[in-house]
Amino acid sequence: MYKLFSQLFIIAFFLFPGLSFGEGKKFTINGKIPEMPSGRMIVITQLVDRVDTLGRGDIHGGKFVVEGEINEPCVALIYVEGYGGGFVFILDSDAPYEMELFQSGKSVIKGGKLQSELIAYQKIVSEENEKIKAARAKLVEASEAKHFRTASELQKKLDQVMADAQSRLGEVVERNKDNVFAAYIQTAGMERLDLNRLKECYASLTDKAKATGPGKLVAARIQALEGVDVNAVAPDFTLQTPEGEDVALYDVKGKLKIIDFWASWCGPCRMENPNMVKLYAEFKDKGLSVISVSLDEKKDKWVEAIKKDGLTWLHLSDLKGWQGDVIKKYNIDAVPTIFVLDENNRIIAKNLRGEKLKAFVSERLK
Repeated sequence: MYKLFSQLFIIAFFLFPGLSFGEGKKFTINGKIPEMPSGRMIVITQLVDRVDTLGRGDIHGGKFVVEGEINEPCVALIYVEGYGGGFVFILDSDAPYEMELFQSGKSVIKGGKLQSELIAYQKIVSEENEKIKAARAKLVEASEAKHFRTASELQKKLDQVMADAQSRLGEVVERNKDNVFAAYIQTAGMERLDLNRLKECYASLTDKAKATGPGKLVAARIQALEGVDVNAVAPDFTLQTPEGEDVALYDVKGKLKIIDFWASWCGPCRMENPNMVKLYAEFKDKGLSVISVSLDEKKDKWVEAIKKDGLTWLHLSDLKGWQGDVIKKYNIDAVPTIFVLDENNRIIAKNLRGEKLKAFVSERLK
């Protein structure tokens, strides 16, 4: 089961709020949020090692003003303190910002050249999606009616519509290729990319775009993923068993070690557990060790699942769910996630399951 992501920077990146200090260029946001008569608005931006709070402003009668300083244009999130979600925009100091925000409905965020470019880009996306939707509907209709010649022509039209859409969007990115706008657009959704595709994404950025906030975040994620990729030495960690005993990964001995990230609430994990039970029973005396690391937050649910599924190997957790240090260290964004280590703790395989995992273990523990 995948960790939920709403949009870039809301969940995947804005995790460690802190307060930003230092001299910079001033910005001002005047806004309305009719659905929230009181409260506080907060503006934050993600750095590689932390989230900086750029400004705060109280809400009075559905209106607010936020002032602060930034050193350079950045991708920012404005949200209501105490509430999830928020509104992503590109913040600069070249013009005052005006906002009208709605939880349901179309919000408006104006101000700054780069924010205007983002609005233009989003407008193109909306327009072209409607064209693509209409063209695809006609194609489906012709195909279902078995009008194959017509369907063939409509497929060509659909391909052209999609190419035109890409061209229009590409023009916006090209004229901003050296700034934070292009870096943001080109790296959006990077949390769902594997290491190779992430490297391709980073390589597509210009040197100046790589130096922006989003560019630095991609570089940091590549470095983090390389640290838990095949052939890397698995990072050591220490967690507690259900009985409260501290156990370190490197203290667990075995010719092969499987680290299984799972949770009691994860349906696919529970469905895979019988395969792991059989695998462990067959190979535990030949040098296989299994370490299950749970993303549970409630100990009783964790322990209940271990007992119910008959999982007789080592179990560890800090009961912090997705916010656990080990989960972040291993860049876990979905469960189940499996790492196979050799006796020197080098990662030799990832995400093998069922018969593929059995074949891999069997070959190495003959």
